[in-house]
Amino acid sequence: MKDLRKDFNYTEDQLKMPEGHLEGFQRKLGPEPAGKASQSLWLQRIAAILILGILISTYWFPNASPESNTSSIADETLDLNDISPELSNLETFFKASINYELATLEYGNYEEVAFSYLEELEKIEKDYKTLSKDLQTHGYNQLIIQAMIENLQLRLELLQNLKLRLNELKTLNHEKDQTYQL
Repeated sequence: MKDLRKDFNYTEDQLKMPEGHLEGFQRKLGPEPAGKASQSLWLQRIAAILILGILISTYWFPNASPESNTSSIADETLDLNDISPELSNLETFFKASINYELATLEYGNYEEVAFSYLEELEKIEKDYKTLSKDLQTHGYNQLIIQAMIENLQLRLELLQNLKLRLNELKTLNHEKDQTYQL
């Protein structure tokens, strides 16, 4: 390979950066944050794990109170997986996707926005439980089954919209920070 420095008559001194260049560049970047980002990420992960644990525990143990031991069979609920293997696969897919979205949420500085979405998600989940009880009461009903599927879809869409909204807010905040630096 040809050394182009010889063709352009460059010397080693011309190729070196001027004194203080690196220090000036680091000064323009500003001081490093004092670990606040890592602490925030740590708290977000703990919150996501707690939410995921609560959702899983409510799914596996919906009637964990002592009163539930004396309840009748009529109080039980039917899920889509009790109806057919196809609906079971569909319900499993949606619930796994919902749990994945919950586990990968990163709130950043926008916890209020995230919590408002999560409150709405809890309301929709309660509606799903009501639909499940209706399915138990009325038996195999296509309208109830369709409403249950739409409920699962709505929960997944809500979480995806939350992720998009959080990314938009982070991008806007990052652009604003870039503007202030200039």
